Amino acid sequence: MKILLFDMDGVLLEPRAYHRALSETVSLVAGALGFHAVRLSREDIACFEAAGVTNEWDSAAICAALLLRRAWQADPSRRLPPAPPLPQNTPLALDPPDFQDFFRAPAMRAPADLPPLERAERALLAEGNLPSPQHAQTLRELLQGARSAAGAITHRLQQELVLGSRSFTETYGLPPALNVPGYLHSEDRPTLDAASNERLKEWLRTSGHGAAVLTNRPSLGPDGGQASPGGHVDTPEAEIGLRAAGLQGLPILGAGELRWLAGERGRPPQTFLKPSPIHALAALLAAAGVPVPHALRLAAALALDGERDPLWERLQGAQAYIFEDAAKGLASLRAAQAELAARGVALEARLLGVTDSREKASALREAGGLVFASLAEALAAAILPRDR
Repeated sequence: MKILLFDMDGVLLEPRAYHRALSETVSLVAGALGFHAVRLSREDIACFEAAGVTNEWDSAAICAALLLRRAWQADPSRRLPPAPPLPQNTPLALDPPDFQDFFRAPAMRAPADLPPLERAERALLAEGNLPSPQHAQTLRELLQGARSAAGAITHRLQQELVLGSRSFTETYGLPPALNVPGYLHSEDRPTLDAASNERLKEWLRTSGHGAAVLTNRPSLGPDGGQASPGGHVDTPEAEIGLRAAGLQGLPILGAGELRWLAGERGRPPQTFLKPSPIHALAALLAAAGVPVPHALRLAAALALDGERDPLWERLQGAQAYIFEDAAKGLASLRAAQAELAARGVALEARLLGVTDSREKASALREAGGLVFASLAEALAAAILPRDR
């Protein structure tokens, strides 16, 4: 059997909605703190992602923490509220922080198995140049609340910009702050042209071929997006993205699915997302035709309990190709391959990086990936010439 695992943002889609919303969120926060005309560049965002910070909720909160720390050098009284409206402060006679310099620092690159927000907290607090212990606690609270609308203003701004004010209020039950239509439906573009998309669909219709989407993008999950502890609400962003990519029908293993599994297992919501092997294990089974909820449970049983269900035989001798723009996805498939090998299932894993960013390409090669400038080139080199 041959299986394709696709990341979504940066692989199936040009993630312009998320990147635009991230840039505007950081700009709004910077302006509220007194910085002038701060705007993230494409190179800034590529630097964040090369450091393994691929979730815009995380990168927005980290940038906000860096801006706060810098603002305190001139005025230790400046704060960000947990919810809109943003404050209006007098301009600062300070340049904004160098975001790329922070994300390139060794403390943000390692240890690779530490979640990005924990790495950022360590790095931000390690320098010890904050005005008081209360200021350190302010940074901790901002970072720890980054993934909840109840925890950080950056999350609320980012989500309203992505979903639009009306959908944001309908989803979260919170008042809008920005009066925007939302970028998710208007900004994202498929990376494959119509002809390449049809060739891929033709390949997938062949017996013995399968595919799944392996993404950390929010999704509704098997329970339809019920609110989880801590104020996080699942939204159908992966489902919207798959429609934009023109590949409806592929199984989605997104943040909602892995959050649902974590709830069943009594773990924090982010526990099983890539680079966890469980994310790739579940995607492999789903691509092989196993219903997503069952695939999730079997993946957890294999990796956590050592239980080898007969359905894993579907992957015996299979070739699995993963198309990723970040190293954590490659790590997830490699770890899944190791889990299967330990239980007598031989799977061939082929790691394909997709990016035109030099910095991200370097990180992907370090993770063992063969890097291509586009998904079309990666597909042409991997499977389409032989199998069409």
